[in-house]
Amino acid sequence: MLINSGTSRSLVLSGNIHDLFFIRQEENTDYIPLVPFLTRSWDIPGFILIVYELNGPIRFAKDADREKVKQAFNVWRGTTESESDTNASTSTRRSIGLSDAAAETADIPFTQYMNDAIGSPTLALELLRQFCLLSRSTNAQGEKLLSEKLIIFIEAADMLLPEGEIRSLSLQDRHRISIVQDWISDSNFMNDNDTVIFITESASLVNSRIIRLPQVVTVEIPSPGMPERQHFISWFNNTPKLVEKPLNLWGTQAQLAMLTAGLSIQALRQLLLSARYSGDKLQPEDVIHKVSEFIQGQLGEDVVEFKKPAHSLKDIVGNQKLVDFLKTQLIPRIASTGSDAIAGMSVCGPIGSGKTFIFEGLAGELDIPVLVLKNIRSMWFGQTDVIFERLRRLLMALVKVLIFVDEADTQFGDVGRDAHSTERRLTGKIQAMMSDPQLRGNITWLLMTARIYNLSPDLRREGRVGDMVVPVLDPSGEDREAFLRWTLAKVVGGSVSEEVVEQLLKLTEDYSAASFASLRSDLEAASLHKGRLSTTSDETDELTLGEIIAVVEDRILPDIGPIRRYQTLQALVNCTRKSLLPCEYSAEIRESWVKQIAQLEVMGIRG
Repeated sequence: MLINSGTSRSLVLSGNIHDLFFIRQEENTDYIPLVPFLTRSWDIPGFILIVYELNGPIRFAKDADREKVKQAFNVWRGTTESESDTNASTSTRRSIGLSDAAAETADIPFTQYMNDAIGSPTLALELLRQFCLLSRSTNAQGEKLLSEKLIIFIEAADMLLPEGEIRSLSLQDRHRISIVQDWISDSNFMNDNDTVIFITESASLVNSRIIRLPQVVTVEIPSPGMPERQHFISWFNNTPKLVEKPLNLWGTQAQLAMLTAGLSIQALRQLLLSARYSGDKLQPEDVIHKVSEFIQGQLGEDVVEFKKPAHSLKDIVGNQKLVDFLKTQLIPRIASTGSDAIAGMSVCGPIGSGKTFIFEGLAGELDIPVLVLKNIRSMWFGQTDVIFERLRRLLMALVKVLIFVDEADTQFGDVGRDAHSTERRLTGKIQAMMSDPQLRGNITWLLMTARIYNLSPDLRREGRVGDMVVPVLDPSGEDREAFLRWTLAKVVGGSVSEEVVEQLLKLTEDYSAASFASLRSDLEAASLHKGRLSTTSDETDELTLGEIIAVVEDRILPDIGPIRRYQTLQALVNCTRKSLLPCEYSAEIRESWVKQIAQLEVMGIRG
């Protein structure tokens, strides 16, 4: 549509450019790479298709088209030279498409120009620009030298026209950028019928002097969706090679297509070829492993990780009110694909309160893929935008996934004026993706941080992760007693009396979930040490009350109490559900929390 309507004569194809695409020609069908797919699909009368590869020659889709251009080019060059005054000014020669060197060597044949362009991308781009000038030129009788329209495909545009400040680029890079900028900004080119198509995985890697021109339109090729994957599986299973050896699947082709969400057709082809060769039944775990491997390969192991938590909500100690809330209120909304689906949520609370363990248990309970986002920023110039674009294409293809971001305040920066441009751009894109209606019901964001106040207000708004802000606080009441009994479980035989529990609760008054876990480890170590010292088989490894108290009293909690108090108050202030607060809620109580935060900040405590 863009080409036929004349909306743009300069296109950038980005995204899933390295995949395979389905084509039907008469009775034959196949999956082929992008450029062959485009040249075959657009092989229609009235068009001449030209392809330029960085490490190859300029080639024509048809030999006959090459001959047409060759003859027209040589006539045009000869005509230009004969009509040119040898004393003509430089501007005159440039106006008809010739540099000084070109004017002096107009008799150089087409073939030599084509050969010289091999391995010389600057010359190749200039020659392609000349072809467009040729396409608009007429002979002495006013007839066009070429009646066909040109469609020029330029691969690896990011390598030919790299992003970066002009002053930091090489002379050759600057020259190529200048050629292309002049080429596609020429009003005659924009108003004519020729089209140039730049192909790159990421438009952000192409120099901004080109990509930001208003006449340049970027078209993103998405990752294959469910229908495309199912079509390929069916096509693959019906190819002649598989007539005698069909795929051996654990379920239906539709189930396989569902489970391969996130794979490209290339990766899916590899999976099916391997399964066909081995003859073994393709199991869900094989598919999940392939998907995980592919996604980590695309984004990098330091960027994402597929995680399958080993525990679920039944393994959570204490936090009974929160666990009940997760089961009855949150899980149904995460599982939903309708209007009640939740876009995301943020989890806050002081360090050591057990946020990660609890919500990993939630992920284990859901039985859906968990994608852990580690570090989307890259140290390499331009790569952060590339990683984000790959991530977005992946998420658009996935059916149901939970994105798990721990220490979210360090992952996402600010969008204010003081923030770095890359950080501001990245955070803005993530925020837009969180509220994208296309992803709602398929993607749920789970951001965890002890410093909720460091997250951008734009992130925390409703419609993103501000729909639900859940505090995870230190255990109190029955939850504290549950933690204590769990702590003693391996070192005390039988039940623990209420008197002992009361005594130990006083000794562990300021303990967090992490403190109880640390105490449990210390007690188990003391029990093992006692066992090693025992001299008779009658002695037990269990600890007496006195030994337990000795271990507890020997411990000194880290000096982080004020910081944890500040983080707790911030969690209370930012909580979006009254039912999750440890006390009755009122405007007066909230105001008291705000005042306590201000007092701590005056003391220099900001968490």
